[in-house]
Amino acid sequence: MRVIQHPSSRRRVTAFRRKTWGNVFGGLFREARLERGRSVEDAARAAGMEVSEWEAVEAGQVPDWAKACCMADALGVDRMGIASLVLFCHEAWE
Repeated sequence: MRVIQHPSSRRRVTAFRRKTWGNVFGGLFREARLERGRSVEDAARAAGMEVSEWEAVEAGQVPDWAKACCMADALGVDRMGIASLVLFCHEAWE
């Protein structure tokens, strides 16, 4: 027996995966920031971002590559580490 998935159901699953992996991505940035003892305000300023932008990423909004690199640089995180994180959380961008 073959199960056919309805298009709206597929969209919900995709949205759920994107949200889940976005939360993982943002949570890992939050952990990196906290490990370095940086406040959101300090990290955002160092990345050239608004505090609300940084908070949105930590809350699960997926940043573009340039913004992720700025965030990594602000925390002193290697960009290869960010690239690995992007690969790990790739469903957030799909």
